[in-house]
Amino acid sequence: MRSKHLAALAFAALALTACRSRSDEERADPSKLDDAASLACDDFANSYKAAHTTDARVDLANKVNEWAQSSKTKGIAEGATILTRGSDGGENAWQLATYTFAQSCLDAGWKA
Repeated sequence: MRSKHLAALAFAALALTACRSRSDEERADPSKLDDAASLACDDFANSYKAAHTTDARVDLANKVNEWAQSSKTKGIAEGATILTRGSDGGENAWQLATYTFAQSCLDAGWKA
């Protein structure tokens, strides 16, 4: 009888632990701006006007992409990937990439 009681207690403890240990991905709401997305958008907004050279653009895109890839906010990681790809393209590629990423931030609810 005692072993059945211990087994029931162990099962109950395991069930409670499982309920409390939801992953970050399960708790994240992709329709809301998370911390990583906010940091990526802030870094982008604070630095994109000064990124005149290809090297500066690549550096900025890499910095933004580091935050963005850990974001669960819809569109942020994809927008940062586009930013990274456009950073070493020509002027037109960079302009399109910056527009795309900025729009991703605004769509997610980021405020300047």
